[in-house]
Amino acid sequence: MEQVQEIIRMLFTRDLKTSPVETAIFLIVVFGFFAFLAVAGVMRRRKEQKRTSNFLNDKWDSLCRIYQLNDDEIALLEDMSSYLKNPEKKYLLLANYQAFHDSLQAYSREHTVDKQLLESIAAKTKMGKTEALLEELPMQRRKSTRKAVQLSGYVAPIEHSDAHIEARIYDLSRGGCKMDNPGKRFFQGDDIKISFKLGEKDYRNIPAEVVRTSSFGKVMHVSFGHV
Repeated sequence: MEQVQEIIRMLFTRDLKTSPVETAIFLIVVFGFFAFLAVAGVMRRRKEQKRTSNFLNDKWDSLCRIYQLNDDEIALLEDMSSYLKNPEKKYLLLANYQAFHDSLQAYSREHTVDKQLLESIAAKTKMGKTEALLEELPMQRRKSTRKAVQLSGYVAPIEHSDAHIEARIYDLSRGGCKMDNPGKRFFQGDDIKISFKLGEKDYRNIPAEVVRTSSFGKVMHVSFGHV
């Protein structure tokens, strides 16, 4: 930032006797510098988006091979993935039952589901029982003020069978929560599962996504669900 301020200061303090050609060259250099920064930023973001997309596709392809899904089964799952918040994360349909269940429910409201095909997918993936739903949490939305709490919770990558990493929860609503980011291991866009106890009720392995981190990565803000 100081370098930018110095360039601007130089621009406005140049000798008035400077020739038009020199001034033009100077302006071209300055604006070329800013144009370079803008283009470099765009290219960096596109490269990161491509890297993330390739990573998600690799996870999807790997799970399809592990479960030995055929073309018809893969086609059905890809259609269902359009009901995810982020359809690029279609691997969630094979990694998390709740994402699978919610996407199937949304898909079935608009399409006729091939039951035989669905049973084949369920048999191959060996999905367990549905994870805990948020039936009794405060009825606030993400844009509303969340309820401040002090809860002991647990978190883990969504591929793990159970949330087992201890993490403190600081606020909570029906739509999401703010909690510790153990070891700064999770980042924006990561898919996780969370467990905690509220009152007398246990909520286990709730699927969620990290919306952003704060406090230099020590805290994460998450949104429940993927549909």
